[in-house]
Amino acid sequence: MPTGVAVACDDDECLAVYLGVKTGDDEDARSASEVSQMARDAAQGDGWVVSFGFRQPVMTCPGCADGRGPVRERGECRRCMGRVDEGGRCVYCLHKVEPAQAGEG
Repeated sequence: MPTGVAVACDDDECLAVYLGVKTGDDEDARSASEVSQMARDAAQGDGWVVSFGFRQPVMTCPGCADGRGPVRERGECRRCMGRVDEGGRCVYCLHKVEPAQAGEG
């Protein structure tokens, strides 16, 4: 069965979560460090910002990093799970949600 990894925004008031990381199935053994690195790389490739705090990396969602966050309303955005407006764009990270994606879930 495939497993996944989520990345949450470092801002305490932000509800942003990045769920775009699949790590394979249970028979594909990986270390926690390797899985964390995969999650960081995937989120960073999708606009999340990596910084370091207390000797470990922390992630900030695109909305908080650009001053539009924190995400306060969950929605259909794949990039941060924020609310999407009538035009199909996330109000926090400005990611354009495809119509097929908006109907999933």
